Amino acid sequence: MSAALETNGRPGDGAAASGGLESVDLPDVFQVDVAASARDALKLLGATRRLHGVEVALELPEYPVMARVSRRRLEQVFLLLIAHAADTATPEASTVRVVVDPPDDFGEVGPRFQVVMPGVALSERELRSVVLSPLRVGTTQRRLARARELVDAMGGELSVERLETGTGVGIQLPAPGLASF
Repeated sequence: MSAALETNGRPGDGAAASGGLESVDLPDVFQVDVAASARDALKLLGATRRLHGVEVALELPEYPVMARVSRRRLEQVFLLLIAHAADTATPEASTVRVVVDPPDDFGEVGPRFQVVMPGVALSERELRSVVLSPLRVGTTQRRLARARELVDAMGGELSVERLETGTGVGIQLPAPGLASF
């Protein structure tokens, strides 16, 4: 969609910015709090009744966990992973855990988060398909493959690991680097 702007000067001289309408297409935010994005995704999934009675336990630090990534893409990754976890949860293990870890103090390791899906086991073929060839995944794992594509686009890494209690999907976001010395 485009919005008509009334300009008081020549096009390109900046007059529209001071007196006209603002664009409805806001720019993406590239400084985002990972913990807040996790909370926002969980609220949206809860409001839309997408969790199907599955409990989601957030394990977040008390302070903001900042990352230099696309806010829209990060929230989409949370939505995909939590929705996938809710859809694959078993009645015996219906509590999904979302754990957010901050970056290191030196800016060399970026923030990380993990979605732990208890009672879910992926076969070796499914693991390879999610990580290597998303076109070959079945409908059940399509959200994981899409999340991997979004994480790749942000410069991060997605890993899937088998845990004693189920499956963990880990996301390593890009390192923020040093702000200053």
